Amino acid sequence: MLSRVANLVYWMARQLERAENTARIVDVNAQLVLDLQSRQAADDPKSWEPLVYVTGDEEKFFELYGETVTERAVIEFMLFDKRNPSSLISCVSLARENARCIRDQLSAEVWETLNTFFLKLKSDDFSRYAQLGSAEYLSRVKTQIQLFYGVAESMIPRTGLWWFFQLGRHLERADNTSRILDVKYYMLLPDLYAVGSALDMVQWASVLRSCSAFEAFRRSRRGQLNLERVVDYLLRDDVFPRSILYSVTEAEQALGQITADAVHLEDTAPARLIRELRAELEMIDVPAVIADGLHEFLDEVQVKLFDIHNAIQATFVEYDTADAKVQA
Repeated sequence: MLSRVANLVYWMARQLERAENTARIVDVNAQLVLDLQSRQAADDPKSWEPLVYVTGDEEKFFELYGETVTERAVIEFMLFDKRNPSSLISCVSLARENARCIRDQLSAEVWETLNTFFLKLKSDDFSRYAQLGSAEYLSRVKTQIQLFYGVAESMIPRTGLWWFFQLGRHLERADNTSRILDVKYYMLLPDLYAVGSALDMVQWASVLRSCSAFEAFRRSRRGQLNLERVVDYLLRDDVFPRSILYSVTEAEQALGQITADAVHLEDTAPARLIRELRAELEMIDVPAVIADGLHEFLDEVQVKLFDIHNAIQATFVEYDTADAKVQA
């Protein structure tokens, strides 16, 4: 496989996963705001400002919208603003453009599903979002992306193309699950006495639902919803598809498939880094992580995922063709 094709399909997967998770982050925040409405106004900056920082795009947001943070400004920035490269519309548009560049590698059904989604989405704006309501609008977005995943799973042969798709998809998913957890970190409870209260449990239930994890969590982790149990589940459950550990393990397996026929690539930087992160997640002590600072730990995970991404780019895309002949 050409490195250009590998890079395009890798980024197509990352951009679609980022689009879905942007919808999930907005969804969990909207639910938390509703849960807290009796305590603070929905348009209180404390309600929506966390999203600006959790996504890491605060400089771009304040450059475009000024210092005043409102619900409308954050929603437009995260979902509909084409000037934000990480917005929902930007991610879907970039994914579609990458798919267009490799149309000869994709089945007609895969291309048409993505292209139809983009054409439906491109004219949406805040008024459309407000008309349908956050839950309905974001549910439709997530359903369309999951439809694409279903078609891709059925149509893409299990060659290098598929494994680069899986590699990008699961690395992005691990990163974004960490950001969804971070939303709850920023949405602090009013006081210490609220920990373990009905309000606390409602908020953690919202976080689980944003990851489509509520029912799975209740079946496998019988007991009360609380910080430690939910964090443990989303960080290192080994069978739930949206946990960080599961996503990293899937990415490691995809990388193993990519390098299976190239002995000189078996222990490259990406393989070492992803193996180290997976081992760390398997061994972590969740109570100790929370005591030392959940936000700081999640930041470290995001940095390590970024290092893995850079190593993948250096190994498979930006390598010196004079010194290496890689058949991905």
